[in-house]
Amino acid sequence: MLNLSLQTTSFQELLMIMAAALGCGLLIGLERERSKQRENQHSFAGVRSFTICALLGALCFAFGHIFGMIGALIVGGIGIFSLKNQLQDPGVTTELAFVMTYFIGALCIWNITLAASLSVVLTVILMMKHSIHGFAGKWITGAEFRDGLFLLALILIGLPLTPNTPLWGSVLNPHIILKLLTIILVVQALAHIAKRLLSSKKALMLSSIASGFVSSTATIAHLGLQVRNGEVDARSNAGAALMSCISTLVLLFIVVGGVSLAWLKLLILPALIAIAILALCAYWLLHKAEPVEETEPEDSPMFSLKEAVIIAVTLTLIQAGVYGLELLLGDAGLIAGTLLASLFEIHAAAAAVVVQGEPANTSLLYAMMLGLAAHAVSKSINAAISGGLKFALYFAPVQILHMLVLIAVLWWNTQL
Repeated sequence: MLNLSLQTTSFQELLMIMAAALGCGLLIGLERERSKQRENQHSFAGVRSFTICALLGALCFAFGHIFGMIGALIVGGIGIFSLKNQLQDPGVTTELAFVMTYFIGALCIWNITLAASLSVVLTVILMMKHSIHGFAGKWITGAEFRDGLFLLALILIGLPLTPNTPLWGSVLNPHIILKLLTIILVVQALAHIAKRLLSSKKALMLSSIASGFVSSTATIAHLGLQVRNGEVDARSNAGAALMSCISTLVLLFIVVGGVSLAWLKLLILPALIAIAILALCAYWLLHKAEPVEETEPEDSPMFSLKEAVIIAVTLTLIQAGVYGLELLLGDAGLIAGTLLASLFEIHAAAAAVVVQGEPANTSLLYAMMLGLAAHAVSKSINAAISGGLKFALYFAPVQILHMLVLIAVLWWNTQL
């Protein structure tokens, strides 16, 4: 209904439009009325004014676009008149909301659902005045604001403008490299936010699980670097690193299940047992770890760009090395290629195996098991390099154990 005609539109449709405009105006107006009474302010518009404004928008545009624009000028003039005559209230929020209410009422003619949604969003924004001001002025620090802007610029400007063409075969893609760097920065930012919002142990557990869905390898490297820098305890961070490995197995379900149900049925029991082992050991490490006093400065950054660049470059070089070896091995390198690819990303390696055929193919089964084992070893080496010997001694035995159990149960399933 892009062009409303009063002659052809039924009374029921007109009534529904006006009722929707009435509801939108009432919702916004009630919030403004409560705000006036709560803060003892003398604002130019309350519940009746906003309700009439929404109805006026629907009525004016129902007569045509010319009447709609005339009504918009009138409403805008009322807002400007209010600004000039209410010098004790320098804000423009109510006046802007008044103008927007007019157009929300008009929008009811074309899309009632969108108009109602916008009225709810506007009401929530108006109602959260003190929360938003407190967040912007007190809760978020200057360093976090700068890092957040940098991260948004990287996602919204840097990634779309970066060429998405590999420089060598299918690897060394600038877009993929920048995307990997962005993922690592997001991992660090999530850990920082969780640390501020939650207690130390809960923050480690929840942020590691969430970050593991982005990149478990990057999460382990970040946790290890914290240990190496002496910021946190090796035992608790090792437990958090194991929690991120749970996300790896859950993602493995999703990737494999999206390609082959036969492989999913084969993997689900071994993976669930492995998840249980990881969860129990991680909880034990985190439970036994001594609480660490936060020494983080008040205006601390959300992430370390230097650490993120080091991790991204390392993983990119590994990927390039895998591609070079695959070129040398040719078609005979299925198992070797899967083994090496698993050092970087198990999900891509598993998908490459699953698309080749059913689990009855012994070569594919061997490739899957070797890939899983290689990935466990790769994560253990990653932990040792990033976090040092103490961090690796807590992390690696459980990492190897849960993967050995997974492979053993997987092999046992194939023999049934």
